[in-house]
Amino acid sequence: MRIKFILIYIIITGLTALVKSQDTVPALITDRPDQTESSTVVPLKSLQIETGFVMEKDETNLVRQQSFAYNTTLLRYGLLENFELRLGLEYLGEKIEIKNTDTLNTLSGLSPMYTGFKVKIANEDGWKPEIAFLGGLVLPFTANEDFKPEYPAADIRFSFAHTLTDRLSLGYNLGAEWDGNTAVPGYFYSLALGIGITDKLGMYIESYGLVPGEGDAEYLADAGITWLTMPNFQLDISGGLGINEKTIDNFISFGLSYRIPN
Repeated sequence: MRIKFILIYIIITGLTALVKSQDTVPALITDRPDQTESSTVVPLKSLQIETGFVMEKDETNLVRQQSFAYNTTLLRYGLLENFELRLGLEYLGEKIEIKNTDTLNTLSGLSPMYTGFKVKIANEDGWKPEIAFLGGLVLPFTANEDFKPEYPAADIRFSFAHTLTDRLSLGYNLGAEWDGNTAVPGYFYSLALGIGITDKLGMYIESYGLVPGEGDAEYLADAGITWLTMPNFQLDISGGLGINEKTIDNFISFGLSYRIPN
């Protein structure tokens, strides 16, 4: 009888510890699937993996094109309390079909590796938003020949976030990027409304675009759903549309995010 009580005590104690540990796990805040980077950094000494698949479609009177990112992986590591390191890499593919001909060109290979950081500047305080600054650099020599940029590529942006209610949040980014196709930077913006459906299900709607230093602007909109299956594991699905002729026609994406506890 004493052994039974001891076993019951051990089980109850273990379950209690598990519940408490889950309650103390920091919230899993990801930078996918939307285009708006969060203003939150990953916890100190934690590694967060965010990966997924994207398919884009674009069609003109002459060409039908499909672009794939088979593995869009971003690694985020909390180096300091308010500072994270970032490393990104994608494996890309393209299918380009010339209409009314038998011409079909296919490409595949690694994109340039992305290295960057995020630093949290300010906490949210009343009407003042939470603010972070992000900077990144693309390493051309790491890419497959078909995907090497012609010019150095980099980006900088500020990320802002407001808590509107217990279930609503607003995030927006402003920044500049050098895409590697020209030496002139473009100016990026995004605005995302996050909606907490339940404690585990969330969704967002977003508008974003790029105003280049040369050429026409690109305007897009997208929406998606996230599902927090465990405190450190999240699934997502999203899709979007190009609003003007300069952009792609549409895209769809799905992925997952996992934070390895420190």
